[in-house]
Amino acid sequence: MNHKELNNYIFHYLKKDKTQTAIMLNGEWGSGKSFYLKNDLIPFFEKENATCVIVSLYGLDSISEISKSIYIELKSRSLDLGMKDDEDALIAKSVLKYVSDVGLGDLTTTSDDLYEIYRTVDFRDKLLIFEDVERCNIGITEILGFINGLVERDGVKVLLVANEKMLLKKSYGKILPNDNASATIDSNFEGQEEFSDSIKEYLRIKEKTISDTVQFPGDCREAIAEVIKDFDNKKLNTLLDEDAVNELTKMVNGVCEKNIRTFIFAMQKTVDLIDSIKNSEVTDDFYLCLLKGILYFSSKVKKGKFPKWEGSEYLSTQLGSNDYPLFRFAYDYIRWQVIEEELIKATYYNYKKYRFFEENAAYCDPDLKVLENFYKETEESVLTALKNVEFKLLTPEIIGIHAYCKLAYYLIYVGKVVGFDYRNSCEQMIRNIKELGGKANIDTELFFEDDIVIEDSDIKEKYESFINKVKEVNAFDAAITSFQYMPDSLHGYYLEISNHPEKYALGHRFISKFELTKVVEMLLDCSADQINDFRGILLAVYQYATKLDFDEKDLEFMKSLLEMIEKQMLGQNFWDKIQKLQIQNLEMNLKTFIEQMS
Repeated sequence: MNHKELNNYIFHYLKKDKTQTAIMLNGEWGSGKSFYLKNDLIPFFEKENATCVIVSLYGLDSISEISKSIYIELKSRSLDLGMKDDEDALIAKSVLKYVSDVGLGDLTTTSDDLYEIYRTVDFRDKLLIFEDVERCNIGITEILGFINGLVERDGVKVLLVANEKMLLKKSYGKILPNDNASATIDSNFEGQEEFSDSIKEYLRIKEKTISDTVQFPGDCREAIAEVIKDFDNKKLNTLLDEDAVNELTKMVNGVCEKNIRTFIFAMQKTVDLIDSIKNSEVTDDFYLCLLKGILYFSSKVKKGKFPKWEGSEYLSTQLGSNDYPLFRFAYDYIRWQVIEEELIKATYYNYKKYRFFEENAAYCDPDLKVLENFYKETEESVLTALKNVEFKLLTPEIIGIHAYCKLAYYLIYVGKVVGFDYRNSCEQMIRNIKELGGKANIDTELFFEDDIVIEDSDIKEKYESFINKVKEVNAFDAAITSFQYMPDSLHGYYLEISNHPEKYALGHRFISKFELTKVVEMLLDCSADQINDFRGILLAVYQYATKLDFDEKDLEFMKSLLEMIEKQMLGQNFWDKIQKLQIQNLEMNLKTFIEQMS
């Protein structure tokens, strides 16, 4: 059933149904039920001169509150019912039973007063829709009893909109066998013996009160198109053609698990950021990457825990994807609601460099395709592809470094299968990374964030060895790798970092790149002067740092370092009183940094 068919079905229920029962629209959270009501059903009813009265049961605690919500919803509409004095209204007496606490005074003072109240709860040509049934704090059987009074005694047409699976889980701690929340009790129903008495009671009352339970069709593409239309952003309107909407639909269906709310959230953040971009030279693909990167990230945010930043200084393929990385300025806006124009400019520059490598990644390279599908190929064709790749790597621009992560895995794994020595190819990739990374002045580590699960211990060891060599190519990681955790090396290190602190804060990280245990062991052997050099290093990098400057890994490292130093001060150590004074100063520095960055 598509949305048009659903509209006709619900309208037919309003106009023609004589069963004196309600109907239910059942669907998963985030599937677009509310969006459908607002953007599809209500406009359809208005064209047919009918009305939808929507009442959310979210957080309501009593039937009185439901009745009050119904009354207020109708009253706020200021509906001109056009009734003559001698006309009879379809009066929902079940509402009036509970309405005495809404501040209307004595409802029985005069017949004129009572008639005026009756006029405001006239449900002729109106569909009463209860949303968020599963989020109500009233027992479901009590709600169904109230609804039964509305539909059976008062003739009101009622549509319940719910996630019935979650409704049963909340009410009874379990769902029905095979997640069949729309089952009914009868002698032929298989698995009936698995129902608890409370669920059986629910099903009996539901069978009496609700005639049809319709599964919400959830037309994701239609909803996405409507969301885009609602935002009416000039830039996105020109970019999101039919093909782009189809691609977004696939992303929402897959990455977002068909949750339309996630897409709406991503659209809001994207539109906010687009409106803040002043650079007229920004290309369309940057805007599309912004949206899609945020969409990938939003799917993670909506799962409950806000992810930590993982990536380079400007881009994250882990929080976005390899094709559509999340921009750091988007992460900062979503997390802290701040927009930095300079960061946007720097991100765009680095994005263009990133795309240079992606464009040269040779996804369509026939030899790479053979390696990716080696299990379908012949031994001869695989060996030929391996040799071709080895030759192509001699020219760095043929196969860009964006492809190196997976390529290294295939070289090692497939090479082992067919007896090909992968080492020359991997060594050439390292040389290419040094050359291309230096030319582009970007963080080459960004291209090696792809998580590959490897079960074979030998292949895993060789692959990780390659990745470690890649990280050593990076100037910052090379400096960390060369650091020997020797007290004598601290002074030279301090002079270098204090003169160029920005070089050593790549990717919003510094201290977390070191090994915590080795740092503490080094401090135990340091003189007062050397401890002072260590403090100088931290001050050069973190003296004016805020939570926007460094990510949580540095913060966590500092907390752990502070805890371990405090334990050493209380435990066995060989520091004299001057050294201990420097350690105390270091502790104060760490506490200040932690406070600034929290």
